[in-house]
Amino acid sequence: MTSKERVLRNYTFQPVDRFTIDFCACSLVYERLRAHYGVADDLQLMERLHVDFRYPKPRWAGPPLVDEQGRPTDYFGIPRGGSVGDFGYALEHPLANVSSLAEIEAYPWPSPEMWDYEQYAQACASFEEYAVLGGVWGWFFEAAAELVGMERWFCLLYDEPQLAHAILGKIVDFMVGTSEMMFARAGKHIDICFTGDDYGIQSGPMMSMRLFNEFVRPYLQRIYDVGRKHGKLIMHHSCGSVAALIPTLMEMGLNILEPVQVRAAGMDPRELAAKYGGRLCFHGSIDTQWTLPFGTPEDVRREVKERVETFRPYGGFTIAPSQHLLPEIPLENIVAMYDAAWDYAWL
Repeated sequence: MTSKERVLRNYTFQPVDRFTIDFCACSLVYERLRAHYGVADDLQLMERLHVDFRYPKPRWAGPPLVDEQGRPTDYFGIPRGGSVGDFGYALEHPLANVSSLAEIEAYPWPSPEMWDYEQYAQACASFEEYAVLGGVWGWFFEAAAELVGMERWFCLLYDEPQLAHAILGKIVDFMVGTSEMMFARAGKHIDICFTGDDYGIQSGPMMSMRLFNEFVRPYLQRIYDVGRKHGKLIMHHSCGSVAALIPTLMEMGLNILEPVQVRAAGMDPRELAAKYGGRLCFHGSIDTQWTLPFGTPEDVRREVKERVETFRPYGGFTIAPSQHLLPEIPLENIVAMYDAAWDYAWL
């Protein structure tokens, strides 16, 4: 099987030769692994780790992503510190003092035309034998919280919902327009609509179901519907405990949950497999909160094997970490994870 064939069969619960394998990490981990394996670039690294997925990213072609003080920003104009490409954090919240719909309307929102879709289509087309993840990264709820500031954002949901909806609408208009253009230009090369926004904390969802249904569901549905319209499987990333949200996400069209944060409440893989196996696919779950950073290589190998055995009766599982691999994780544990993935993935 090619990786593309394997992923599409795995994620439609058809027989495969092995479970699929994926990789996600910050840039420093990529760098260390390239040196460890003696490979020249990230694509060679993905081949060495037997990764079945490829995730081309569009190139920004809009205005320079820098503010008047010379600080790097994201495309929503939020100035960022740390490593912007690897979990940079907001230095300021541009809409922290927003008080009117007119201010929201006047904000310099990005446009879907600000991406290089020709480059994007070429990148997607270059991965004929791999499963290509595509579509917009739909972090609209997080983006709104960072534009306003987390504390005030949650106050807006209760006190001034019209402002919250206006902000979400502007963000999602941009994201839906971007996703539409991605699929229009490159849809025949894209296999899975992959989007993401975090709704969970360690103990459960970060909001009530009432708030989720009002301020997340209708906007997220718009993003799902673009992928569904183009005939793609829907994969959604959310960290934390989202067990209580899974039935709703499935009603909306979710096919694949990424990742499984196994130490969050209600996210035990055995319980999820027993409840949703054969109906929902699970992408990732090798524990980045304890096993990978603090365990031994043998602990890691044991967890990979256990996870394969858990999902073997159901199918629809990908071996991958439960969050991005960070520099604090010992390199030998990452190597052990991917060695074990190759050893145990075969069905």
